[in-house]
Amino acid sequence: MKSLTDRQKQILDFVINSINDRGYPPSVRDICKHFDIQSPQGAQRHLNALEKKGYLKRDARLARSLSVTALSASMMPAAEKPEWIPVVGDVAAGAPILAQEDIVDQIPLSKDWLGIGKDYFFLRVKGDSMAEAIQPGDLVLVERAQTANRGEIVVALLEDEATCKRYFPDKNCVRLRSDNPRYDDIVVANEFKLLGKVKAL
Repeated sequence: MKSLTDRQKQILDFVINSINDRGYPPSVRDICKHFDIQSPQGAQRHLNALEKKGYLKRDARLARSLSVTALSASMMPAAEKPEWIPVVGDVAAGAPILAQEDIVDQIPLSKDWLGIGKDYFFLRVKGDSMAEAIQPGDLVLVERAQTANRGEIVVALLEDEATCKRYFPDKNCVRLRSDNPRYDDIVVANEFKLLGKVKAL
């Protein structure tokens, strides 16, 4: 286990506490503000060191992609240990793509924030049909569910293809609607399966 400087330990604790208290990690801007760091580059240097030492992992393309590793989680008290949520395949927010429920990663979230008795997974969105609410490349947190309320964003399986749309049930069909007006509604009868509801980005 590689040792940490005092500031690195403080930043790691801040990341862990943010995940436990809010359910998601801080952004670089949050870290700068909390520690009065004058530039994003200063915060990035500490994050790079924590990543190199094996305490954090992240996707540099995304604002809130920080997550703790198993090494960091092992240091937490039992009551504070996060729930590791699987990242499975991709989901299309435009033309549907083949659904692949292979676990490609895991992201820790606070058990208190997730609640009890609910099952979650992450999917990464491709395409721009939900661009008002969800940008291409966003990770969406999905609560597994077989029903949804009218207008909620859902992940639906259409003949082995997954897509992310708003859910509008009608009398004899279901309309899966994009936020982007360039895309037409997908109208389905019973030949689709609701995988879950998008709960957070």
